[in-house]
Amino acid sequence: MKKKQQGKKAPDKKRIRNILIILLISIAAAALIIPKMIYRINEGLVEQDATVEDVDVSAFSEKTFTGSYSSGHMYAGVEVTVVNGQYTEINLTGYSGINPARAEKVIESIIRHQTLIPDDGDIGEQFTDIMVQKAIYYAIRYNYSADT
Repeated sequence: MKKKQQGKKAPDKKRIRNILIILLISIAAAALIIPKMIYRINEGLVEQDATVEDVDVSAFSEKTFTGSYSSGHMYAGVEVTVVNGQYTEINLTGYSGINPARAEKVIESIIRHQTLIPDDGDIGEQFTDIMVQKAIYYAIRYNYSADT
């Protein structure tokens, strides 16, 4: 009688082991596939609205604007200070899904060239670039502002 009970337990252990193996493989596959899917979704959303327009700030003597732009799982928030019609300071106030080091490079280029569309190598070609440029554009164009 004992031999029959032991015989029944062995297939149960094997079945549980097989189920665990399948679950682990599924989890590993999901961990590899889901980030790529999110990246492609974000890529599509940004490409749909990838056009960045410049905005004329020459009329502002001294003003600070705050604004943001989001698309999919990406977000960029900025604070933009314009003095005597020129960008003097741009700060990244919040972000998600973008590269903050790259965002700082874009901001430096915008201030250096005094345009949202700087002719500075590859600026404007990455998702981070577009998110930052759009956040600055929206801050100024749609006047999410506070006087300074």
